Amino acid sequence: MNQTPQPDRGSLVIGFFAGWGVLVGSWILVSASWYVLGTMHPGSADWISPLLGMTALLPEAAMIALLVWFAAQGKTRSAVGVALTFASIIALALLLVAACFGLLASGSFH
Repeated sequence: MNQTPQPDRGSLVIGFFAGWGVLVGSWILVSASWYVLGTMHPGSADWISPLLGMTALLPEAAMIALLVWFAAQGKTRSAVGVALTFASIIALALLLVAACFGLLASGSFH
């Protein structure tokens, strides 16, 4: 009758919303940094452009770091929730591209 308690494996919902929260929050920080760098040095696009290009991947890197952190903590269901966030981002992008191609193919633009 000695039952060991089940380890906390996390929650899919927590992982999913944490993934979206990290993505949106990090994009807000990246956008704010782009704005600040652009207004501080408006004429020096030579060194700012490569820097801005490198920071464009930070939100996705933050989501990967969150996924690894959940997995390292043993919260595998939360890590799967973050992976589902990646899948939902890809699905959203495909739907938006399909909608744009649908508008272009309909010939409604003159």
